[in-house]
Amino acid sequence: MITIPDFDRLYESDPDPWRVATSWYERRKIEVVLACLRRDRYRLAWDAACGTGELVAGLASRCDRILASDASAQACALTAARCAGVPTVGVERVVAPALPEAFVGRPGASAQPGPDLIVLSEFLYYLDDADRALTAARVAQVAAPGADVLAVHWTPQPEDAHLPGVQVHLELDEALLGRGWGRLVSHRDIEFVLTLWSTDVPARIGR
Repeated sequence: MITIPDFDRLYESDPDPWRVATSWYERRKIEVVLACLRRDRYRLAWDAACGTGELVAGLASRCDRILASDASAQACALTAARCAGVPTVGVERVVAPALPEAFVGRPGASAQPGPDLIVLSEFLYYLDDADRALTAARVAQVAAPGADVLAVHWTPQPEDAHLPGVQVHLELDEALLGRGWGRLVSHRDIEFVLTLWSTDVPARIGR
């Protein structure tokens, strides 16, 4: 039986339990993520599992605004501290498959335009089948027209997760392609798998 980690407790005992700020795996992964973004700049990015905020900090120079969210209140606090000097970054606690309040609107108020970049990093395999399916549906629902969705996960299966990263991406690929999205970037190696989908698939390829 899979026991999903208590992420708040993990972050309370160690503010960087996966050594995101220092490990070569994490630094390399962030560099590959940034290199695979097909646009020079995005209007609004949503990092749906921000952790300690290292990827958010890397995205900051490519985005007019970033909404960082995480299921862990401790992770949100760490990201807020990491990005305290970056006024374009906002942080909100959101437990997937729920959506940030800004994208669904408050009673009597309209929702803001959706993000044109959504990043799903290292968390989908911690969700059960129903929550993964609902997350995919809601991501497609709130994405702005022409948006990009980038997912990146550890290739094998973490011992405390439901699925390997490869399987998570196959599942998400089927969900998004079935809704009319196109797969534009695929990267798979022994350490992590990365995929980028978009509703803006170019009719011509070239400079």
